[in-house]
Amino acid sequence: MRFITLASLIFLVAIGGLIACNSNETLLSQGRKTSATPQLPAAPPADTARRITATELHDLWKKGDVLVIDTRAEDAYKDEHITGSISMPTGTVLARIDELPRNKMIVAYCT
Repeated sequence: MRFITLASLIFLVAIGGLIACNSNETLLSQGRKTSATPQLPAAPPADTARRITATELHDLWKKGDVLVIDTRAEDAYKDEHITGSISMPTGTVLARIDELPRNKMIVAYCT
């Protein structure tokens, strides 16, 4: 029973991460805008995936309590990625779900 519950939890976290990567959140621009119009904060995402800050992720990473998966294409992962992350492109996550640890938080990123 524990296995089924844990597998379901891992599945939900992975799906939530993938949904977060494909959400319609506002992308940060690389350049600075020169207009005097103040920027409004982005609307909250429509999905229910939990978001954490970079600081929270770093703290979990230092403790060894997190596995970071990079859901971008393999070429993008090879160009650069978060140290210690593993490449698991979006379309392969469900097929490789057994590779994910059951005792760590799973954090997915795509940009």
